[in-house]
Amino acid sequence: MFQEDYDKLTRGEKTQFAEVLNDLLYECFIPRKLYDRKSSMFKANPDYLFLERHLSLFKDYLSYMEIEVEQSEEDGLVYVVSALEKNHLRIDVVTTLIVFALRSYYEEAISREPETVEVDMSYGSLAAFLQEKGLSNLTKRLSSTTIAGALRTLDSFNVVTRLQGNYGDPSYRFFILPTIRYVISSEKMNALYNFLTKPEEEPNNSLFDLPENSKKENLHPEDIPVEDKE
Repeated sequence: MFQEDYDKLTRGEKTQFAEVLNDLLYECFIPRKLYDRKSSMFKANPDYLFLERHLSLFKDYLSYMEIEVEQSEEDGLVYVVSALEKNHLRIDVVTTLIVFALRSYYEEAISREPETVEVDMSYGSLAAFLQEKGLSNLTKRLSSTTIAGALRTLDSFNVVTRLQGNYGDPSYRFFILPTIRYVISSEKMNALYNFLTKPEEEPNNSLFDLPENSKKENLHPEDIPVEDKE
């Protein structure tokens, strides 16, 4: 089935198939829109459009690797899930805390403006949010430098994207993408929340994986549990 459908592609489409496949496997999340800093606008993502047209072809090919290709039309996203739970990136405690903070901030923002898809945030507002939620005191590793590093990692997976400046600049801004809802499962968010509400417990060295994709649940930020393990 795959070979028959693949043979129907033009030479140019076969080249694009290979390029998009590599992007999908490397980035894990392919959003429908990409931010163009030159025009200060979100524009259609050619990779997403190609994936959408040939989704069954990508599904068939990656099924041989026990990798599932999922699409969320609501959030404008195509992403991969490893059925074998292999090749996950282990993220450190700072990145884990930043994921939780971004997810909470994102949910709060779209609860106020349901039509919002991408949420604008600055380093200042992120630092204030970490303080407000009591996250800034959980680890000595949390600093402007480690936060910038965590954002760079998330940017490489299309979880956030730069809006202004570079990560680490005094006044950089970025967008939180709907991808944030798929980085870790609701179960692990719940575990993280439980940890944060029990500060007397010492964290350990077991960290989350990225991506641990699961469909989002319609929870408000205060209902989203979170687990941080250092």
